[in-house]
This record gives sequence, C-alpha cells and structure tokens, in this order.
Amino acid sequence: MNKTGAGLAKWAEDIIAGGRHVYWYGTYCNPCTSSLLKGKTRQYSSHYGDNRQATYKKHIEQGKTCTDCVGLIKGYYWELNGAIKYKRNGLPDKGANGMWSAAKIKGTIANGMPEIPGLLVWTSGKGHVGVYVGGGYVVEARGFSYGVQRNAMNKRAFTHWGLCPYITYTEDEEKQAREAKEREANGGETNAEKAEREAREAKEREA
Repeated sequence: MNKTGAGLAKWAEDIIAGGRHVYWYGTYCNPCTSSLLKGKTRQYSSHYGDNRQATYKKHIEQGKTCTDCVGLIKGYYWELNGAIKYKRNGLPDKGANGMWSAAKIKGTIANGMPEIPGLLVWTSGKGHVGVYVGGGYVVEARGFSYGVQRNAMNKRAFTHWGLCPYITYTEDEEKQAREAKEREANGGETNAEKAEREAREAKEREA
C-alpha cells in the first residue's frame, strides 16, 4: 500500500477524531496491554516510574491505544490493512532526531514552511516531532501529561519542517518543499529565480 503525505495527515486527524490514543514512550500505535507495559517499564524505567503506573493500568482497562511522538508516524508507515508490524517492508525504526537526520528536504519554519499536509515538524532540539495536517494545525503525541493533541502551530514551539523520508508526496508537493528549501538557502529566491536574476544582472553589466 502506498503511504503518502496526505495519508499521514488523514491518519493523524483520524487518531484525534477517534479519541482512543494516549501517550506511552517507545510505542507506535499499539494496543495498551499488561505485557506491553511490563516490557516498556523494563526498557524505559525513567518513563514508566511508579507514579505513572496507575495511569498506564487505567489506559489498559479502557482499551486505549498508545504511541509516542515519532510512533504516530511509524505506526502509519508500518500499517497494512489495520495491522501494524514492526519494520514492515524494511522501513526503519527512527527516533525524532533520526527522522530529522534522514529527511532529505527540510528547512526552518521561520524562513517559510510549505503548505503540505503530512509534512513533519520538529522542535528546536529535534527531540519532538509532530504531523502538520494543514490549515496551521499540528497533531502531536505531546507527552505523558498531555496525551495526543491537535494544536495550532502558532501556539506551539515547532521550529523546523521536513518531508518524511519513508512515505511519498506528490510532484507538486515535492516541488513546493524544494523551492522552500532553496529560498532559505538563497535569501528568498528559488534556484531558478536566482539564476534568472544573475543572468539579467550580467546582461545589464554588459550593456
């Protein structure tokens, strides 16, 4: 199944609409179970302290689904026909920082972010990532105390954007993203605009 930017945005919006997802560090849209809690407590003890266990157990009783910030994205590209399989089709397990490093087309929000639903957005340290869903909103698994939220971008501290390297975008979306990256590198011009200006200036100097 082809995984796309538009599909990722819909996946994130559907998670908000469903209201069943909660934040568990190190998970990727998994059913909350006792065995998962036991494993994650052993694996990430600092995130699964005694003061949080009652909340996690309540999530299990309520039949919730759990994810962390980057797990929201990995759950999408590892999903097929409703089933999520770890590293399906060889697609990697990346943390938020690793997803940033792997992104080939990316930039700084302050210098202009393309309007592409399914774009990824990161905070300054790159340790937190969300899914831009369009219209100025982001869906993010924000943390244990917040859960999974849909927030206005201008109310949050995201600083960087990028195309997810493990899904596809339309040609027009990729073009928009490349041009945004070029404008950041060229002081507001795309490569084509820069070349055109330089050619015009060279012609004027000759005249």
